[in-house]
Amino acid sequence: MYFINPFKGLRPKEEEASSVVIASTDHLSKQDIENFKNKNPWNYLNVFAEENNKKSKEQFNLMKKKSILTKDKENSFYIYKISTADHAQVGIVGTAKLSAYDNLHIRGHEEIFLERAQKRLKQMDNLNAQIGPIYVIYPDNEELTELIKKEIVEKPTYSFDALDKCKHEMWIVNEENKVKRICDLFNSINRIYIADGHHRMEALSKLSEFKKHRNPNHTGNELYNYFMVAIFPQSQARLLDYNRLIKDLYGYSEKNFIKEVKKKFKVEKQSNSFKPKKPQTFGMYLDKQWYSLELKEPPEENLFHIINLDINLLHYYLLEPILGIGDPRYDNRIDFLAGFHGLEGIENKVDTNYAKVGFALFATQMENVISFADKKLNMPPKSTWFDPKPLDGLIAYDFE
Repeated sequence: MYFINPFKGLRPKEEEASSVVIASTDHLSKQDIENFKNKNPWNYLNVFAEENNKKSKEQFNLMKKKSILTKDKENSFYIYKISTADHAQVGIVGTAKLSAYDNLHIRGHEEIFLERAQKRLKQMDNLNAQIGPIYVIYPDNEELTELIKKEIVEKPTYSFDALDKCKHEMWIVNEENKVKRICDLFNSINRIYIADGHHRMEALSKLSEFKKHRNPNHTGNELYNYFMVAIFPQSQARLLDYNRLIKDLYGYSEKNFIKEVKKKFKVEKQSNSFKPKKPQTFGMYLDKQWYSLELKEPPEENLFHIINLDINLLHYYLLEPILGIGDPRYDNRIDFLAGFHGLEGIENKVDTNYAKVGFALFATQMENVISFADKKLNMPPKSTWFDPKPLDGLIAYDFE
């Protein structure tokens, strides 16, 4: 088998797609999500509403029985375009062998938390299927880019706006010569990087081992030895800023807090909101006022062993020594806000007293992510926010 392979996708009817798929719900309120579920009984959210129990599986099987979902008869690749008002990315959905994850042809950058991975494992074991792809990045390949461009001039099989405010389009490629060419090109690339889905990836790896141990006739070619990926070129994947909110000033008054910050940073008042445009600069919102922050002295070289990421610098020079913030994974005085909320998202959280101070960061760069992954190191917590993201349920991969 190839590094990246075609498969027989389980997918909704064209006219049902927008009501079946799960979009990223980060943009939505709980009430919006609940309303959408109720209005769309065949949406996958209703499959997961009864988590990991018999009703979940019954709902999924009913969707197949009623032909809401049908499985393709031919092995195919699925070209997938996601567009926003100011961004577009086009990739390919296929499958990869799980052994490639173990031998580092597929590289990750995020710490795995067992509880989250186990939850994903139970869901997939219950349905005997992977409902959403792992979002991965591949180093740009000119020939593959040209092949994709030629395919997307045709009318897509799917084209609709989803709840994430993105347009999603998909083309199905099952001509034998084209399928083989895509396989050959990915073989020449031979490495991909996980952008989003590390816990799902870990769960799939464990699930494969469970199924292997249950199967006395295991050969290594069963469907459970593979997993579904949505693969986008490195140059098109978009990373947004991942900002910080701190819920109190650790006993400081606003005046004394700024006085402390000025010991390490140049602090300048801004007449408008301040979004950093280069590394090692920060925006700070406090008491209805924006400030720009920049370190007075260059940070120690390779302070964090590999690269001085902005989130580490902010933590090392300000959040920990001045505000007493500990491990951001466990300290409940810190919260995080993805960049799609905009700077007004920070303002709203501070103005409504959810937080006392907010910090806007320059987005982590893709080359940083790849550098960490190549060195088998984990990125710091809450350091990457990939946007937009592939939908769950537009293509599913079942192990039957």
